[in-house]
Amino acid sequence: MKTENWAIVASVLAGLSLAGFFAAPSLIGGPPRDQETLCPKTGPVGHTLILVDKSDPWSQVQAGRLRALVKQIGETLPADRMLSIYVFNDVFEPGFPALISLCNPGRTVSELIGNPRREYVRWVEKFGRPLDEALTVLTQPGKGNQSPILEAVGDVVSRRENRVATGERRLLLVSDMLQNSGQFTVFGNAAGARDPERLRRLVDKVWREAGAGAWTLGIHQVQGVYEPARLEQAAALWKDAFRKLDIAVDWDRL
Repeated sequence: MKTENWAIVASVLAGLSLAGFFAAPSLIGGPPRDQETLCPKTGPVGHTLILVDKSDPWSQVQAGRLRALVKQIGETLPADRMLSIYVFNDVFEPGFPALISLCNPGRTVSELIGNPRREYVRWVEKFGRPLDEALTVLTQPGKGNQSPILEAVGDVVSRRENRVATGERRLLLVSDMLQNSGQFTVFGNAAGARDPERLRRLVDKVWREAGAGAWTLGIHQVQGVYEPARLEQAAALWKDAFRKLDIAVDWDRL
């Protein structure tokens, strides 16, 4: 009886070893990936999109906070999730390119044997050094007469390449929120300036027509060089529009 029991145990162990042998390549190598984006060929699982408004100057303190924010997001990005970073300035050009658009391939058991898989090494290379270079650009905003915030939001969220079939879509907008364009402005005394109803209609249009409603929204309001009263007035306008449209938003200051 003991001999038979040991034979069963040995058979089970052999089966497990064989299963491990065949499973090991997938655990070490991971799923097939696009070599440019490092995303699974089946598509990303979720998307975090950071949209940065460079139309007005920031202080060095705020630039440092942006750097810390982006690095923290990158370091905690879940496996197979896409991270994209876009920057717009006062001259709005539809289809403006991303600074970075990559998936985190994730760590695997291969690291336990001192052999990080090729995709993870490429993630570190493509995300690490280029991110530092991108942050240098991000933290040196220019100054212009326009600030097309709504236009930029509508452009990036409506793009086919930014859609994902599964997982959360999260939009993080980094801006002083001082919209200034032909559609709406928080400056001056022109018709429609600081008109809450006009802003509400424009936000509603972007959320419905561009598909922004599929994204969860976080806003990091940059304090910039403007007086606090102006920034608070703009924040109140935006928050009122989001509230009336039942759009949830996490709002804080950068």
